[in-house]
Amino acid sequence: MATADPPPRPATTGRRAVLRMALGGSAALLLSLRGKCGLAQSRTASDSFNALYNYPPMLGHVVSWHLPVLSSPPDGEPTAYLEEGDVVPVYGAKVFRPAPRAYPHNPVWFDIGSGCVHSAYVVPVREQFQEPVDRIDSGFWAEISVPYTQQHWEPHEGSVGRFQMSYGAVFRVVERADDEQGQAWYRLYEEQNPGGIWWWVRAAHARKIGPEEFAPISPEVPPPHKRIVIDLAAQELVCTEYDAVVFSTRIASGSGYRDSSGELYGFDTPPGEHHVQRKTPARHMIGGPPGTRGFYNLPGVPWCTYFTSGGAAIHGTYWHNDFGRPRSHGCINVTSDAAKWIYRWTTPHLGPGGGYYYYWVPEEEKEAATIIEVRNQAY
Repeated sequence: MATADPPPRPATTGRRAVLRMALGGSAALLLSLRGKCGLAQSRTASDSFNALYNYPPMLGHVVSWHLPVLSSPPDGEPTAYLEEGDVVPVYGAKVFRPAPRAYPHNPVWFDIGSGCVHSAYVVPVREQFQEPVDRIDSGFWAEISVPYTQQHWEPHEGSVGRFQMSYGAVFRVVERADDEQGQAWYRLYEEQNPGGIWWWVRAAHARKIGPEEFAPISPEVPPPHKRIVIDLAAQELVCTEYDAVVFSTRIASGSGYRDSSGELYGFDTPPGEHHVQRKTPARHMIGGPPGTRGFYNLPGVPWCTYFTSGGAAIHGTYWHNDFGRPRSHGCINVTSDAAKWIYRWTTPHLGPGGGYYYYWVPEEEKEAATIIEVRNQAY
């Protein structure tokens, strides 16, 4: 029998009406829901999901296909389905036990007003429109501050590009241009193609990251007394100072993937004692066997702290919310907020810099680089 531990919820009668099922049945709900869950690329810079949903406590970005909405989790019949790219209101989180069979590590569901959806593929996001920066100078780091926005080949609406940039993704802004309608655009540096000039996003959708957000955390603690321990069996990361835990978070570590022929590709996170080897505020990560479920192409992966020569890193995650089990390509997936904290806390400390950087720790600094110990096997 399912049990729920709901948090207190404010009155939301008006908000619920946005996604409420028409009396005609589940088909009517599905049409209503799809009509309200607008896609970012079809919306203008002034359109607002917050306004659409009457300013809910949080928004959720759906990052997988055909997620069922249940009126009574975890065993009820779906009343509707959400699709990848939908943006929904989130009024709170509820714990239902037993957890779904596919997610035994995660009993958390999100209340979206018309029912509940499992949290694994609904990423909590916010919508914060920005005032464009007038002077770019040598550039600055910025993060996407809306549920997601579209990359454009040129600085105008009629040049829709390939990628959708998700909330929390980080990029280096290197240029501003204004279109004929007076809308401001930022050009993003694309490190996979440094000579390219065709990565543009709406300036209202990207927040400048100030230098204070790069400031080191607890710099007074000597580097030998800082340590990260990653427990693969528990899927947990802890940061310690003088052996006392000062930060902890759930993770998603390396796993394996099979192609259409059944061949297994292993992406285990390497166990052992490592140290910080490289750091960058953002990385366009591409890898895995092309044409398989293991292939990935992820621009703007935020707050990357690398700890192996093979490229394993602790970094932020905008493509899932499924922490507590192995599912990565060898990296340690954490939330973007957790990745940013770790980036600032680990040594060596790095500021915003004068341009895009991918900092390799030199030999003479390795003694001061934070130790990262990976324990146990995940499976």
